[in-house]
Amino acid sequence: MSNTKRISTVLAAAACTLLLVGTATAGRGGSAARIQNAINTRSSDAIIAELERAERLICDACIAPVMELLDDDRYEVREAAAWWFARRPVMKRQLAERSVADLAGDDSRLARNAADVLGTFRHPDAIEALAAASSRTDLSGEARAHAVRALGRIGHADANGALAAAMSDADAAVRYEALAAWLDIRRQDGAAPVVALIDDADVRVRAKAAAVAGELREASARVALEAQLASDPDPSVRRNAAWALGRIGDRASRDALEAARSDASSLVRTTARAAISQLR
Repeated sequence: MSNTKRISTVLAAAACTLLLVGTATAGRGGSAARIQNAINTRSSDAIIAELERAERLICDACIAPVMELLDDDRYEVREAAAWWFARRPVMKRQLAERSVADLAGDDSRLARNAADVLGTFRHPDAIEALAAASSRTDLSGEARAHAVRALGRIGHADANGALAAAMSDADAAVRYEALAAWLDIRRQDGAAPVVALIDDADVRVRAKAAAVAGELREASARVALEAQLASDPDPSVRRNAAWALGRIGDRASRDALEAARSDASSLVRTTARAAISQLR
């Protein structure tokens, strides 16, 4: 479906809504002209500020330009546009349906943007569609990463299976987003799937895995963290490993942390000293 047709479909639903609520331009502030002017500047900050100003604005002329922003190249702009539509229940429902359909399609860009919409809407009903998209190797790594990020934004434990699977994705960006999303799940219980990524080939993934294991005090990560503290070439990974060992608090880590007090990095040395004081 062309983008014009996709927008027209949602606009048709919006027109019915506006017939019911009227077309007054009174809200907390803003106007169609101000929104369009902000869009014309190409400034993310200006666009976001005007959408926030127009949070409660009832304005049929605003819908088409804000709809276009859902396909903007910038994540923060897409997020702001989805946030604006989330305040309009009928349109939110229509956009959620469209986004689920885009996730099931073969256009990675549309799937990425759809994931961002559903993540901003934060409804658990979208978990199944996002989980399916996160494992589709025919979609780009970027699209899969955004599907995983959306699961974290929804924050429901039903996403844990998909997030654990995404930690084995071939794309490091997807693995990183899975780690970040794991921490965003409400009342998350443990981080066992994270342990395997503590010695990942990607430095950002290793550092994030150590941080997540520490944040959730995953005891099964201790040996892997001690190994990274002793030998990882990147000081940010060693620092996170030391911090995580302190959070876990197992006195069996004392020798590893004492050795880290002589680390080449002052940040690692300082973190190791603080971690030793946390051991039980």
